[in-house]
Amino acid sequence: MGDSVLSTLLTELPSFLSAVSMVGDDRSRTIQGLVRAEHKSPPRYDLARDLFLDVLRGNFTIESAFSQAQSLPLEIERKCAEEILNTSKSFLSNEPVGRIGLLSPMAIPLPNGMELAVSPVWIRHLSQPRLMVLHFWRQPLSQWQLSAAAAILISAVKRDEPECRYLDLDFISVAVPDHSPERRFRRYDWYTVKPLEDEDLHRFLGRLCDAWKEYHNRGPRVIKPRRERDLFDT
Repeated sequence: MGDSVLSTLLTELPSFLSAVSMVGDDRSRTIQGLVRAEHKSPPRYDLARDLFLDVLRGNFTIESAFSQAQSLPLEIERKCAEEILNTSKSFLSNEPVGRIGLLSPMAIPLPNGMELAVSPVWIRHLSQPRLMVLHFWRQPLSQWQLSAAAAILISAVKRDEPECRYLDLDFISVAVPDHSPERRFRRYDWYTVKPLEDEDLHRFLGRLCDAWKEYHNRGPRVIKPRRERDLFDT
């Protein structure tokens, strides 16, 4: 199956929701998340995201989007798109359509002197414009992680897109909650997502920085070539 090789350590942190999803009470789990991030996952959600956005833009009806999803050649992408569209059907069918733009990549400074990239973040140009973040992974974010993500977004917008700082938020999650067999659609605004206060956000980011330091202190690992496996559960 080939020779063992040394792992390649990350030189920069994963961006935004990837990094947020790694942080918890157990530092070792955060470190394991960084280890997994060394192997870039295939973009299985990109087509689902594009179809979702095209319905909100008015480019597709929900029925046309389903048809597009069902014609995707790769099973894993097809299943992702079908699940996300089906779970989001009520939202997509009832939302006003409008132009959606992608904000330029943003970032926030971290306690260790690094920066955390904050993207992608969209803006919906409705009668009252709204920011939008999409979380389509199967693994849900905890309330603590959701609140941290919202606080990170506030900090990034204040620094890099100050004209957007007073816009409301659509934080869309289409994940599989604990003890549930299927995805659930959740739409959060600033009130329901409950952004962390500055002091709590500093502690959250400190945990990420501490894990990053320990991850690098451990150095590269000897790894064996991995067998192909299904990564659909991320």
